[in-house]
Amino acid sequence: MKLKKGLAVALTATMAFGTLTGCSSNGSNNETTTNGTNETTSVAESTSATETTSGAAADNTGIESCTIEFWHAMSNKQEEELTALTEKFNAENEYGITVNLTNQGKYSDLSSKLTANAAADTLPDLAQAYNNWLSSYSDKLVHLDDFVANDFDNWDDIVSGYRDENSQFGFISGVPFNKSTYVLFYNKTLFDELGLTAPTTWDELLTVAETIKTEKGIETIGWDDLAGMFQAMLAQNECDYIDENGALFDNEKGLETVEYIMNLYNNGYARLVGDDGYFSTTISNQRIASYVGSSTGASYITADGWELGVAPLMSKTDKAANAAGTNIVMFSQDTNKQKAAWEYLKFLTTAENTTEWAMVTGYLPVRTSAYESSEYQTFMESDPTSVAAYSQADSFISQPAFEGSYDVMQVVNTTLEEQIYAQADAQTALDALVAAVNEALQK
Repeated sequence: MKLKKGLAVALTATMAFGTLTGCSSNGSNNETTTNGTNETTSVAESTSATETTSGAAADNTGIESCTIEFWHAMSNKQEEELTALTEKFNAENEYGITVNLTNQGKYSDLSSKLTANAAADTLPDLAQAYNNWLSSYSDKLVHLDDFVANDFDNWDDIVSGYRDENSQFGFISGVPFNKSTYVLFYNKTLFDELGLTAPTTWDELLTVAETIKTEKGIETIGWDDLAGMFQAMLAQNECDYIDENGALFDNEKGLETVEYIMNLYNNGYARLVGDDGYFSTTISNQRIASYVGSSTGASYITADGWELGVAPLMSKTDKAANAAGTNIVMFSQDTNKQKAAWEYLKFLTTAENTTEWAMVTGYLPVRTSAYESSEYQTFMESDPTSVAAYSQADSFISQPAFEGSYDVMQVVNTTLEEQIYAQADAQTALDALVAAVNEALQK
């Protein structure tokens, strides 16, 4: 699979709280989050840690009973399934390991608390994270290369794009967990009425949009994530995005991409989400014909009196689809706790467990063998979202992870929205985007 540079979810920094819980030799066996409270599923005991950034020796025998602190941002059915899997691990592992789940609220809360606790050297043993949250304190990550090389059944079975993403720092920094991608949700009933099919190319999207505007008087498409849209469309047009030094799209391909985007909005074929917050609300009320959003968003769409269709993203000269969702990274500096945490990470990423996780939560399996299993293939027969998502697996693009990449997403979202409201021409919009990205990366 190809790895290209992308954007991460925008997050803000605030002060964190609390101290970490740890291991003892007497432990017992025990794209969207909305939960803003901290919920703990078990209690762990404190202990000191032995400092190391490399993974513990690959020999995982002799693990002492201990408690592992895992910070996450799952809610609703995702949190319920994570809790169920963790309780199963706690009950069945042979070492007396207890994984203590702590819900840190929204992704923005989790990111802020990780940043603050990194500065205070009070990070948890494990945490969900996007790579570009970690760029300023990647030195605190445990290198998992030895674990993968010596104590993982088949790393090549992990979806290629996810392996690439977890190697962006020059070492294996995590394992993929709650992964998703962007797909096109569309009102199939409306499309069928007008004799239309889901567009597969940029040109087809324009044709579909012209018909829907003429016949129904509504916009055809919107994007929940403007910055993600821009990054993916640049890749679809074989144009680079950003590097550590600034924008890479100040060229003919970049102008062509921006011109296409601005034409969609300036001609009334596309709209911003506005007060709806997410386009799942807009399409549920049949005020738009289609939108691009996270594959996990299907459960938020209410198709009352109409049929929902799901399709892969459109392409131009190349295919590209945003890979979304976090990985699980390790911060523990205690050798015993590293070994214990690795047992849990292996458990979550077995073919059986990643398949169960995907079918219950709407996320995607992280293993090729899980995708190809008879159980998941049967599931896909009645789940068009998973079919569309999996069809893009060879075209996933990933997030950049360097200083400032975290801020780029915010300025691209803001700048694009400003240019759309202003109905700017392509060159004006391109110049504004280039200037905003360069300024963000040169701070």
